[in-house]
This record gives sequence, C-alpha cells and structure tokens, in this order.
Amino acid sequence: MSGRASFTFTMRGIIFVLALTLVGSQKFDFDPGFSSGKSYLYSYEGWMLNGLQEKNLAKAGVRLSSKVEISGLSENTCLLKIRPPQFEEYNGIWPRDPFTRSSKITQTVSSCFTQPFKFEYNSGRVGNIYGPEDCPKTCINIVRGILNMIQITIKKSQNVYELQEAGIGGVCHTRYIIQEDRKNSRVSVTKTVDQNNCQEKVVKSVGMAYIYPCPVDMMKERPIKGTAAFSYKLKQSDSGTLITEVVSQQVYQFSPFSEPTGVAVMEARQQLTLLEVRSERGSSPDLSMQSYGGLRYQFPAELPQMPLQLIKIKNPEQRIVEILQHIVLNNQQDFHDDLPYRFLELVQLCRIASADTLESIWRQCSDKPRYRRWLLSAVSGTGTTEALKFIKSRIRNDDLNYLQALLSVSFALHLTEVDEHTVTIAADLVTSSRIQKSPMLQQVATLGYSSVVNRYCSQTSACPKEALQPIHDLADEAISRGREDKMKLALKCIGNMGDPASIKRILKFLPIFSSSVPDIPIHIQIDAIMALRKIAWKDSKTVQGYLIQILADQSLPPEVRMMACAVIFETRPALPLITAIANVVMKESNLQVASFMYTHMKALAKSRLPYTYNISSACNIALKMLAPRLDRLSYRYSKVIRVGAYFDNYKVGAAGDVFVMNSPGTMFPSAIISKLMAYSAGSVADLAEAGVRVEGLTDVIMKRNIPFAEYPAYKKIKEIGKALLGWKELPTETPLISAYLKLFGQELAYININKEVLQQAVKTVLEPADRNTVLKRLISQIRSGIAGQWTQPMWLGELRYIVSTCTGLPLEYGSYTAALARAAASIDGKITPPLTGDFRPSQLLESTVQIQSDINPSLYVQTVATMGVNTEYFQHAVEIQGKVLTRVPMKFDTEIDMKLKNIKIETNPCHEETEIVVGRHKAFAVSRNIGELGVEKRTSILPGDASSNIVEEPFKPSERASSEGFTKQEADSKARKHADSSQEDLRHVTGRKTHTRDICVKMHHLGCQLCFSRRSRDASFLKNTYLHRLIGEHEAKIVLIPVETDADIDKIQLEIQAGSRAASKIIQEVNSESKEEDEPSLYKDIRAKLKKILGIENVFKVANKTRHQKKQPSKKENTMLTELGTDPDAKRPFSSSSASSAASSSSSSAVSPDHKKAVDEDENDQEKQARNKDTSSRSSSSSSRSSRSSRGSSSSRGSSSSRGSSSRSGSSSSRGSSSRSGSSSRSGSSSRSGSSSRSGSSSRSSSSSRSSSSSRSSHHSHGHHSRHLNCSSSSSSESLSCYSHGHHSEHRDGGSSSSTYSKIWEVYEIYQYRFKSAHRQEFPKTELPADQLNSLYSSIRSSRASSRAASQPKFLGDVKTPVLAVFLHGIHNDKKIRGLQLVIYAVIDSIRPRMQVFVSNLTDSSKWKLCADASVLNAHKAVAYLKWGRNCQDYKISTELVTGRFAAHPAVQVKLEWPKVPSSVRSIAEWFYKFIPGAAFMLGFSEKTDKNPSRQARVIVALTSPRTCDVVIKLPDIILYEKAMRLPLSLPVGPRIPASELQPPIWNVFAEAPSAVLQNLKAQCSISYDKITTFNEVQFNYTMPANCYHILAQDCSSDLKFLVMMRTAEEAVNLKAINIKLGIHEIDMHPANGQVKLLVDGVESPMTNVSYTSTGIKLACILKFATNRYEELVKPPASFSQSRNSFSVKGASLWIHSENQALVLLAPAYGIDRLYFDGYTFRIQVALWMAGKMCGICGKYDAECEEEYRMPNGYIAKNAVSFGHSWILEEKPCRGVCKLRRSFVKLEKTVQLAGVESKCYSTEPVLRCMKGCSATKTTPVNVGFHCLPADSATSLTDKQMKFDQKSEDMQDTVDAHIACSCEDEDCSA
Repeated sequence: MSGRASFTFTMRGIIFVLALTLVGSQKFDFDPGFSSGKSYLYSYEGWMLNGLQEKNLAKAGVRLSSKVEISGLSENTCLLKIRPPQFEEYNGIWPRDPFTRSSKITQTVSSCFTQPFKFEYNSGRVGNIYGPEDCPKTCINIVRGILNMIQITIKKSQNVYELQEAGIGGVCHTRYIIQEDRKNSRVSVTKTVDQNNCQEKVVKSVGMAYIYPCPVDMMKERPIKGTAAFSYKLKQSDSGTLITEVVSQQVYQFSPFSEPTGVAVMEARQQLTLLEVRSERGSSPDLSMQSYGGLRYQFPAELPQMPLQLIKIKNPEQRIVEILQHIVLNNQQDFHDDLPYRFLELVQLCRIASADTLESIWRQCSDKPRYRRWLLSAVSGTGTTEALKFIKSRIRNDDLNYLQALLSVSFALHLTEVDEHTVTIAADLVTSSRIQKSPMLQQVATLGYSSVVNRYCSQTSACPKEALQPIHDLADEAISRGREDKMKLALKCIGNMGDPASIKRILKFLPIFSSSVPDIPIHIQIDAIMALRKIAWKDSKTVQGYLIQILADQSLPPEVRMMACAVIFETRPALPLITAIANVVMKESNLQVASFMYTHMKALAKSRLPYTYNISSACNIALKMLAPRLDRLSYRYSKVIRVGAYFDNYKVGAAGDVFVMNSPGTMFPSAIISKLMAYSAGSVADLAEAGVRVEGLTDVIMKRNIPFAEYPAYKKIKEIGKALLGWKELPTETPLISAYLKLFGQELAYININKEVLQQAVKTVLEPADRNTVLKRLISQIRSGIAGQWTQPMWLGELRYIVSTCTGLPLEYGSYTAALARAAASIDGKITPPLTGDFRPSQLLESTVQIQSDINPSLYVQTVATMGVNTEYFQHAVEIQGKVLTRVPMKFDTEIDMKLKNIKIETNPCHEETEIVVGRHKAFAVSRNIGELGVEKRTSILPGDASSNIVEEPFKPSERASSEGFTKQEADSKARKHADSSQEDLRHVTGRKTHTRDICVKMHHLGCQLCFSRRSRDASFLKNTYLHRLIGEHEAKIVLIPVETDADIDKIQLEIQAGSRAASKIIQEVNSESKEEDEPSLYKDIRAKLKKILGIENVFKVANKTRHQKKQPSKKENTMLTELGTDPDAKRPFSSSSASSAASSSSSSAVSPDHKKAVDEDENDQEKQARNKDTSSRSSSSSSRSSRSSRGSSSSRGSSSSRGSSSRSGSSSSRGSSSRSGSSSRSGSSSRSGSSSRSGSSSRSSSSSRSSSSSRSSHHSHGHHSRHLNCSSSSSSESLSCYSHGHHSEHRDGGSSSSTYSKIWEVYEIYQYRFKSAHRQEFPKTELPADQLNSLYSSIRSSRASSRAASQPKFLGDVKTPVLAVFLHGIHNDKKIRGLQLVIYAVIDSIRPRMQVFVSNLTDSSKWKLCADASVLNAHKAVAYLKWGRNCQDYKISTELVTGRFAAHPAVQVKLEWPKVPSSVRSIAEWFYKFIPGAAFMLGFSEKTDKNPSRQARVIVALTSPRTCDVVIKLPDIILYEKAMRLPLSLPVGPRIPASELQPPIWNVFAEAPSAVLQNLKAQCSISYDKITTFNEVQFNYTMPANCYHILAQDCSSDLKFLVMMRTAEEAVNLKAINIKLGIHEIDMHPANGQVKLLVDGVESPMTNVSYTSTGIKLACILKFATNRYEELVKPPASFSQSRNSFSVKGASLWIHSENQALVLLAPAYGIDRLYFDGYTFRIQVALWMAGKMCGICGKYDAECEEEYRMPNGYIAKNAVSFGHSWILEEKPCRGVCKLRRSFVKLEKTVQLAGVESKCYSTEPVLRCMKGCSATKTTPVNVGFHCLPADSATSLTDKQMKFDQKSEDMQDTVDAHIACSCEDEDCSA
C-alpha cells in the first residue's frame, strides 16, 4: 500500500513538473481583439505623396487625419466610427513646404463618414465590412485602408514565417517577424508585403489589351514595383491582446525607362496610435447597412475620370453643349491653346452621359456640320456601352455620311471597353443594313467586332460561343457559296479574335486537312494560316502540330509553306520542334522554301531580345545541322530580314522583321510583310504590321493585245502536249494586289485590287480616250475652284494602370493622347486660251495655266502622362504635358506656260513671325478638388532655386582674390565652352541648369530667316537619367522670322525656265538690273554675258593665269589650280625640291588638263605624301637610295617609289630621275636585277616603239609582278583555293625578279593589295627626260590636248545653251532683284556625258558662288566635284569613280577628297565618323589601324565572283575590309585575267554595265554537242536518241506562244536540227552542206546571208547579199518594232537573220529575246516575264535547281537520262522517223518484298521501240517500281491500273531503248 502511494506521489510530481515546464514554454495569446463592452479610441493619420525621390523637388499629395473609435459589439463584430476627418493637400517643394488644410475636400468627403461602419474581426483578421447604403466607393476604400492596418496573422509556434495573406491590395506574399518582450508583456510584429508577388493582385488596366507579358524574366523587369511594411506594437492585458500602435509605410516606384535610379515614387504612410480605452457598452446603430465585402479594394463600376480635370456630373447635357459652342466658336481659323483640354473634357462628359442625353444633344447639333463632327469624334472615343448604342442608332437611322460612318464605327469598336452587353451591341451594329450595303463599311465594322470579341475573351477563361458565332457563320456561308471576298473577311476576323475554338473553321480552308472543299486560292490559304497566329498565344501546341504538317508537305504551294514557317516561329517553338524544322530544310528540294526557312532561323539566331532567348539559342543549335550553301542563294530566293536592338540598361528593345516571299513567275517578290515589335520592361507588343501581296501582276503589265490563241501554232502546241504523259498547261493566275494594315496585332483594314480594277487602271493610263476623260475632269475641277475646310479631332486612346494603396486611395498611372488635324484650302485656276469642247491633251501644251492657292494645314498633338491619386473628389498627381503644334501656311500664285516651258511661283514675304513647328514639354505637380472647380494648383517639379550638382558649381574665390582675374578666367572658360558646343549656351541661373540653342539661316534677299530654337531646363544635374531629363521645361521651335532689308519686298518669286530660252532668261534678269544698258539686242555676245552673269570668268581666271606662269607656282597658288572640266584630284607632276624638278614643272605647265587628270590610282600621291610628309620634304639626294617597305613613301610630293631594287649612284633626287629609274627597273627583263636611271632612260629613248610599249605596259603597274598564277575558277572549291594561294599577282616590295619569284606564294591581306586602274592602262602617264618633254609635248600631246579641249570645254556654256535656269529672288520696291540663281548645263547624248551646275548670287557685290561639275571622262573614269565660296574657291569636295583590277579581279574604286570644308561640315562629319567602326563591326568588317591621307576616303569593291565581292574602305586613320561579301544579285563577271594580259579598250562600265546586268538577269539555255545547260544554270550530259524530237523550250502558260524542238541531224552525230512553232509560222533550221538551212512554213530560204521579218500577219523576204555591210545585216529593219502599239496593230513581230555561219531569231513579243543555232550549238534567251512559265529540257526558269529534272507530269526524274526521255515527242507508227515510244515495263525478275514474292511494274514509262521494231542501242536508267503479289492478275495491258499514280516500293535499273531497227513495223499500232 505504501509502495503504491509512493508511486502515486512520484507520478504527481512528474506531472506537476511537466505542467510547469509546459506553462513556461507556452507563448502568450497574441491574437488581438476588441472586447465587447469596451471602446478603443485611436488617432489616425495617413498620407501619400507623388513625385521624384530626390528632395527639393515638387510633389503632390493628400493627408487624412482623424480620430478612430472601435467598439466591440460582440465577440467577432465591431463598430467603427471616424470622428470628423481633416483633409490636407500638399503641392509644393518637398520637404520645405507644409501641408495645407483643405476645407473644401473635408466638407465634401466628411459627409460619408457621419454614419458608423461595422466590420467582422476574428483573431486579427478583418471579415466583411458593412456601411450605410449607397456609400461612395472612395469612402468605403478609405475605411478599408484604416482596417487594413489591424489585419494581422500570428502563428503561435513560429517567430519568422511567410504566407499569402489577404489585404487591401489582394492576396500577396507576406513575411512576419515576431519579437517578444515578456518582461513588459509586449510584442513587436513586423510585417512586410511584396506587392510584386500576389496571387490575386488588385489592379485595373485600360488600353493594354494588346500588350502581353514576356514569358522570360517577367518579375524582375516590371516597370512598376511596390512593397509595404507594417510595424505593430501589441500589449498583453487581462482582457486579451491589445494593438497599441501600428505604423505602415508603402512605396511604389515607377521606372518608365527601366533605369535603376530614374524612378518616380509614390510614398504612403499611416499611423494608428491608441489614445484610450473606455468601458462602455457599444450598441449596433439603428440604421440599415449593406455589406461591401472584405478588405479587398474595389474599383467603381464606371471608369474613373481622367486625371486631367475634375468635372461635376449634375447636368452633363448643358455642359456638353457649352463646350461644343466654345470649341466651334474659338477655333474657326486656328487652334485655340486650350483646345486639347476642351476636347478631353468633352470625351469625359460623353462618358458619363446616358444614351438619352446623347440623343438629345444630337437633335440639337444634327443640322450643324461642325458641331456634328466634334460630337461624333468625342463619342467615338469614349469607349462606353452608351456611346456604342448612340453610334449604332446613328448608323441605323442613316444620319451619317460615308466618311463619318467609316471613322465613327472604326474608332468606336476599337476603343470601347468591353463586357457582355458591348459584344451584343457590336454584333447588332455589324448586321445593320447600312453596314451590309457598303463593302468597305462591312469590312471595317466586322474587323472591329472581332477586336471587341478578342478583348472580351481575354478577360474570361472560356470565350462564349455566342460571341464567336457571327464570325463562324460568316466563314461557313463563304465556303459554302465559294465567295472569295467573304472567305478573306471571315479569316481575317478569326485571326483578330484569336480563339482556339475557331481552329476547326480555319482547317476548312486548308486542302491538306479538308479534301471535300473545292480548290481554294493560294491567297485564301495564306490568310487561313495567318489566322492561326493569335490563336497560338493560347494554344501553341495545337497550332504547331498543324503548321509542321503544312511545312513538311512538299505538294503544297511554296507561298503557303513559307507563311506556315513564319507563323510557326511566332509560336516560340522549343528546341525539338526547331530541330524538326531544320530536318525539313535538309530534305527540302524547293529552294524558295529552303531559303526562307534558313534565313528565318539565322535571323532569329542573332536576336538579342529577352523574349527570344530560348528560340534564339535553339536556332543556333539547329543551324549547325544545315549546309551553308543556303546562305549563298541570290536575291531571287525568299528571305527573312531582321533588324533589332536591345538595351539591357533600360530593358527596352525593338525588332523589325521583313518577310520577302518570291515567286518563280514574277519579276519581283510576290509578297512582302514587314512588322515592328517593341519590348519594354517585361512586356511585348506588336506595334505595327503591313503586308503587300501581288499575284499575276506580271501578266497585266506585259499584256499585249495579241491573239495567240488564234494562231496555228497554238493548236499545234496543244496537240503536242497531249502526246506528253500527264502534261498540263500552267493555270492562269488571277491578277490580284492585296494589302493590309495591323496595329497592335489587330487588323484594321485591308484592300483587294482584283483583275477588273487593274485592267481599268491600266486602261486609264494607256488608252487615250480614258486618259483624256480623267484629265478633263481634273482640269474642270481646277477651273471651277476648290474651296473647303476640314477639321478632324482624333482621340488616340489612353493607357491607364490603377493599383490600390495602403491608405485606401487609388494610385493611377496614365497616358492620354489626342490629335487634331485641320486643313483649309482655296484653289482657283484659269487656263488661257480657254479649252474648247473637244478637249485634247495636246491643247495643254499650248496653254498657260494660272493657279491661285491658299492652303493652310495644321496638326495639334497633345500627350499627358500622370502619376498620382485620382478620385471623384480630388486629384493629386505629377503631370507631364507634351504638345506639338505644326502649321504650314502656303499661299502662292502659280503660272505655268507649257509652250515656253516656264513656271513662275509667287508668294508674299513674311511680314511677321510665323511658328511652323512648336513643341513644348512641362512637368508639374497638380492638385485639384471638387470644391474648387476650375482652380488647380500647379507647381513646377523643378523649382527655380533647385540646387545643382556640387561638381558643376563654379569656384567662388575669397574676398582677397582679384575679381578682375576671376572675371577674366570665367570669360575664357566660357569662350572655350562656346566654341566646343557650337553656339550652345549652358547657363547656371540661380543654380539650375538651362540649355539654350539657337540656329538661324538668314536669307536676306528673301527678307526672312529660318530659325531653330531650343530652351530646356531639366533635373539631369541631380541624376543623369532619361526621366530626370524629362522633368522640367522644354521648348523647341522652328520659326520663320522677317529680316530688315534695304528696300521693302513685294513678292518672293521662284521661276523655272527650261529649254532653249533658259540662256535668254538669264540675260533678261541682268538687264532688269542694268539701267545703263544701251545694247538693243539681248543676244549680242551671249557667251560673254553668261560668263559674266554666272561669274565663270572669275572661276577660271586664277587657273588661266597660272597656266601661263613661267615659274613653279607656290603652295598657296597651287590650291587655286583646280579647273572646271579637269580632274579635281590632279596634282603637280613634279616637285620643286631641285632645279631639275623646276625645269620639269615649267615644261609640264603646257600639258593639257586631261593629261593632268591621269593621276596614279594605284597608289595615290597624297597617300604617299601623308605617310612620309615629315621626312620626304627634308630628304636629301642620298635618301632616295634607301629601300622602302610595301607602304613606303616617295622622296618628294606625289612621286611614286621605285620599290628600290636598283641601287642608284646619282646624287640627284629629282622626281624625274627617280621615276625614270623606277620605270626602267620595271620595264626591264625579269632576269635582270635593275639598271641605273641613265641607262634606263637612254634605253627607253633609243627606240621609240619599244619605249612606247614599255611605258604603256610597265609604267602604270607601279611594280606589279609580271608573272601571274593560272588558276581555274570552274568550281567554288577551285576558285577558293586559287583565292587563298594566289589571290593577287603582283609583288609587294621592290627587288629583283628572283626575290619576287620566291615570294609569289606569299599570302597577303586583302587591304595590302593595290588597285590597278583601267584608266591608267588605257591612258598611261608617259614620263620622259627633261630634254625631250618640250619637243614631244609640242608635237604630239599638245595637238591631242587641243582636240580634247575642243570636245570637252571647261565651261559647257561655250558650246551649249543651259538646259534649266532657276531663280529664287525677292522683288523689291526699288525694282532691283536680289536672290539666287541656278543654271544647269548638260551633255547627255554623248558617250562622255557631263553636267555643270552653277548657283550664284544675283547681287553684284556678292561673289559667293557654288559650282558643281560631273562628267564621264572615258570608259573607265568619272569625276565630280563641288566647290563653293568666293568665286567657288573657298571650299571643295571632289570624288572620282575608276574601274580596274584589284587582286586580279574586276573592281571599282570610289575616292572622296575634301581639301577644305567649313567647320560646321567638319564637325558633323566627325560626329558621324565616331559611329563608323561600330557599324562596320556589326556588319562583319575587319578593322586595321593605319595612317592614310587625312582628307581622303577610298572605297574599293572587287568582284570575286558573280555573287561575292571584296570590299576595302580606307579612311584617314583606319582600314575596314571584308572578304566574300554577298551581293543581292548576280553580276556579270568574266574569268580572272592577269593584269598584264589586259589590252585596251577594256569594258566600258558606264555605258555597258546596266545592259550587262539586265542581260545577266535573263535566263539562257544552251546545248552544245551533248552538254546541256538549263535556264537555271544546271549542267548535265545527255545523248539524244536518234531521229526523235525533244521538246527543248516551250511556253507552258495558257497562251502557248512558242515551242522549240530538237533532234539529231542525219548528216553527222554531233549535228542537230531544230523546229520552232510560234505564231502563224513553223520554222525549221537544219544543217546542210556545212551551213544551216532555214525553212519557214516549208519555204526554203537562200543559203547566203538572209533576213526575214514578220509582223505575224504577212511574211516578207528581204534578200541581203554578201556585199552588204555586216552592221546593216545584224540590225533589225526599220519596220521591226518592239513597242506595245506596234504589236497591237501589226501583230507579234519576229525577225530571223544570219550571223556568220549561224541563224539568229528574235521574237520579243513571244518571249524569245534571242535564239541562236549553228548546227552544233543552240542557245535561247527568254524574257524576264517568262520566268516560271517555261517547260521542257531547258527547265522551268524558276531558279529551282533542285527540281530541274521536272517531267511533263510534274514529277521529278531520278536522273538526266530519264528526264530527257520524258520530253521526247512520240510519232505515229509508219508516219515518222522516231520509232520510240514510252511505256510502262515489268521487272523481269521476281522479288521478295516483306517476305512475299512479288512482281513489279515501273511507276514511270521507259523508252521502248515500237511494235515490230527491235532495239539496236540501249542505255541503263534507274526506275521506281510498284510491286504486287506474284499471283495477282494485274498486267501491263490493264488500263485500269494507273502505274504512274502508284506508290514506289523499290528502285531498279532497266535498259531503255535509244535506237531501233524496224523491218516489220506494225502500222496498226
């Protein structure tokens, strides 16, 4: 018993100890609450401020302070009373200025706090809130803000924890930290809320439906970030835990440019402090309350007012009418300054107006056009359901004209806020009869409705079927009726909606998924694929599955597959799908599709935008699988071009894509789509997209009225086609031009121009009758006068982003834009003499037209950005305003004299200052309240006394310092600053930074000046961010200001005189000034007067004087030697460093200017001088002996180095000796080491013939090596090898030939080679000894120079009259004319075209002139220069273009020199020059630092292949170079010819290049022996079976214009015969007796030179005897015309002539540009517009090299033999010489296929001899076979079996017959 008691006692002790331990470790009950029967009185203060985070800047905000009493009604219910609140406003400099009490706000808002509120409260969590009925949402939200402070969640077991907690801003991530003070029974709780990480964030956005979040790094790149922190103090009492103090702080920062420090901040703070606790019984108020939900912030049902103004809504109708009256009355002539605000107020009032109110206002304004326009624009921009009802009512009642209806419907549907009621109203609007009657209205309305559905469905999880049904019904109706216009509209609307429920409808338009649908046009299929783009945002996997099927199906049209590729990449595919796409590219045979996919992947691989990171890396991986050959395709293949940039510092970027889709049947791209995307702070938006598609336009342009179908050849070709297995003519393309426009991914409008419209347009342009009608209507309108005024306001939308704050007030970020366009015009016309009734366009050429015009267009755009509090009671925000006003008043009188070719335009001078463009930008802190309407407080954010950065503060000296010295120092620094900033004045006025810039261009003679002024004051001195630069005041203006002149200006006149009267007009202008002119004739000594007027004699005076000087001109005089008509880069040929050079220079002064032009293009003299100018000018005679490097310099100015292989012993360093020595060493044999200068010169002078050839062949080369590598360029690999091992054939350094030979394989960088001028080769510089110069030049060169001078005068006015004269001058009261005069001389009908332009001042005292001269000197060189200043001598820029060789490749060099330019031009060039290295790096150029001439730039482009070029750019201090740069098109480049083998004359690039490029673009097919080259340049060998015609080239379009066939001739194996069918003729050409015999329609022509001409109606034979000149023979006769009119009258012309031993056929109307045949070789060149329309052995001419072996049935043959056999023309048995026919064959052996013994039949026919004939010759061919079980009853005679349509099970080789012997031919077969 005692043991049991002891055990019990022990257990009790243990339990007691455990209990004590448990009690000690247990926490206090921290759950706060309010005890019933007690009242808790708190003081509350809450405020929020908006502005920048820096101090001493203006901010705006509001503060609420009050007493808050909370009484416990029951255990979980409390009563809340807000004692009279006190509102204070803040609008001033923070923190200097205090809050100011606002009795108006307090009076207005306190009324809603007179009644108490009730709320549920349990364990620190607030439940439902109850308040008076119809309590304003703002007041309820303020209550929520107070109650949110006591929302606390305490976990008893943890001190630090995280959770998602509900609050006023939603359910957000919250972290708690609890600290206990047990000694004082107090607890501190810290709560932080991450406003960026919320599950259910309270936010409202307007106008952002088309801005999508970026899936990559969405969180960290948001422009708006917020956080909140709460500090609680809890106290434990007997009645529970009590909240004694709560302090909260919330910060939202907005970084518009994603700058870490460039942010605007909203800061909100609250404090709730317990004052006292009273014991009193709280009772529930005796009034009805309604529930307002929980703590979650609630937005008002209607859209809040725009935070630009506060409006009372008691009587909106009256206020709307008043605003309309104000707008109309105050904006009659110009825009009033408050017009944008008034218009925005009108929009706001229309938002709150009901439909009945709007109807009432309409009745008042319906008969007033100006009122109607403003009202409709405002209502369309409101975006409310009531506004949409109003627009619908106007449309149904037919109250609007066409333009008003179009604009109103479009704006209303695209700007409306959507809900279920809006969708119903919009659907009803679209189905109205007025909309359905007009196709354009129906299109705009339906597209607008689809955008409404898109915005509505983006707010719901599933789009209602009722919203989609109208568009789905439209699609079903369109496809059932086969209406293409409805199909297009339905698909575009489906694309706008972007809902996955529409996928089934889209698939109906794609034949690959719907076989029951009839043939769908290609453009409809493309629209169907494009409709999947927006759907992919919601269901990318499904869309990708369909698109990859389309992409991989090679039977679909290429355009459809390319569009599928474009769309599939927009779905952001993952790496596996991109790898699948790359696999499709590897197997792709269509190069158009392959090129498009490859370039698209390559463009995406280079993208750096964040939202393309994943796809970019995937494309980089996939590209490694593809062959680089696709990168070398020419412009004829489809491409994707992408240009983009991303700035990581600002998290902003943009990308532009251009999709170029080519079609083989067009001369230009069939479709071009360009789109622009923007990325900013984690969001992506498709800003704009535009596309143009062209189909069948080539046929419309090249259409000729030729009845090809009526010609006999058409029927014959048709019959021949039937003999070819499966041949079909190409379908006729329906002409169509379509274009569309998208903004933010939504298609707004599109246009289709069909065949009828195109034909009518072409008819209007080409047909005289229609053209006359249009001209007559236009002229009649001008004569009757045009007058009117048009004003169009446009609400361009708003962007609003609203979040809640902890105070219960909303924080709103917004941007609002409105534009107003205005145009007033008054035009009156008069025609003298008046036009007669039977108007003809030729009458205008004899008439004078006078037009008086007064046109005044203007545009006013205003944008306002805000951040702050926006309620119906008050607005406190930071506001940034930007406005741009553009006015361009134009009032002028025009007189056009068509007969005299004279145009006069007169206008009034500017008498007052006219602002053309004005832009202003200001930032304010703004406060408004409803109690003081019309009164707002505005404080500039940047105050006038804002302190600047201390670094920018000027040093302030002590009192002992000299003030004079300080002033002087400051003045010096200001002067330097002024010089560096180009008239920019940076002033520190009371510490703030003000930027001022004024630039004016004065035109004294016109009495006006054009000025650009800029004034800005910003906060960038605080922080250098874009946001701080925006803050402040900015103004920029372009102003036209009058200038005081000596005499008043009556008129400003612009006169243009063309033709032969231009010269006389110049003289008349001079005579009008010369009152003392007594000469009766205006045309006496006209040339001298022209020179005097233009100042030409002054321009040439300096040069003429210098030419006759006997001494070497000084350096200063040498700068004036440049002459008109001479090479602007000509240098003095000899230096003045010695007596010999002086003698040489004196003799060289007689050299013709053209000889001076022949400068050294291989190594410019200035370049050598710049590299050694410091040492060469001081070098002694012995310095010339030193060897020089490859970059060596000359010993005197402009001399060329001898490359020092010969060691000279002479002491003379004159240029003559050095150059002779160099020439001597270069002209010597390669085995010699060189010779002295004397021996070289004597040897050259000993033999005139040898010296002439030597100088011509050696001097120009400048040390180029005389041996060259013989490299083959037949293949790319060979040419590449040749390029790398022997890219250039010259040696770099001087020296003997043996040393050069040892270095011949040395590889040099491309920039180390020198350009070899073809001009220098054909016109080399001949340098002779000084004692022979005078005699040689006087005997030979002087005569040549004189002849050249006669053909190319310095002043074209000596031999030509000006072609154009232009005068711009002011007509003064003193009758003197002052202004500018422009005269143009031109020689364009010469082989050496030339143009001169002179601009001079009409004032005698002014000698300012501008001279420009451009000329083609010869076949290889063109020069141009621009000089201006006093007599055109102050400044100069010159350029020249020279052709030649560069590294053994044909090349062109462009050289630009600027000996002297103004400082302003130099500063601009230097600024631009800084970007060149970076741009070159981005383009792939390599860079090397080098010292080049400081005032010269060269660009050398060498064609290394038809598609590649090497580029070298030499700039003053760097060299940029790039090898193998791809060209957009192939250029005609011949084989690589060593420079030493080139013989003049060389290719005339200026005259022949354009035609050569055009000819290179045309396709040519050739057959020589057994080698065939197709139109697509595919080469293969093929031996033609004997006696059988092969179809070489045929027009396979529906016109069937021609057919060319070939067979082997009977005379020899290698000889061929051809047959041509075109038009009404059948032409045979076959060899006979060593010549080619011609038969036309069976009539044989003479065997001598003949020429046939046919107009398609009648054939004429014109004999040409051998005595005729060859030039006459090859020229078409005069009757042969290629003009469109000739063809329409005479029919399709053709001409056949003989050329040596061959015949040539020209038939351009049929598409044959040239056909050549000599019995062995056949060549045919077809027109560009025949691309894609050909067929036959020569190919389709579609640039599809991989599909060249296309057989008549459309399938691709496996080899060349099968391909050639498929185009053999079968003949009937016993009637023709061809005994071959195509037939299907059976494999003579049985095979085991899948374990089954099978018999196989060919899937393509094989050549077999006819029945009764035996094969004498066979060739193996690879054929596909379709196999059947061996016991199958199928046989070759079974006609039901179409073997060519069967699947291919295996391939095998069989013998094809190519020659037959027929002894028992069966003629019945």
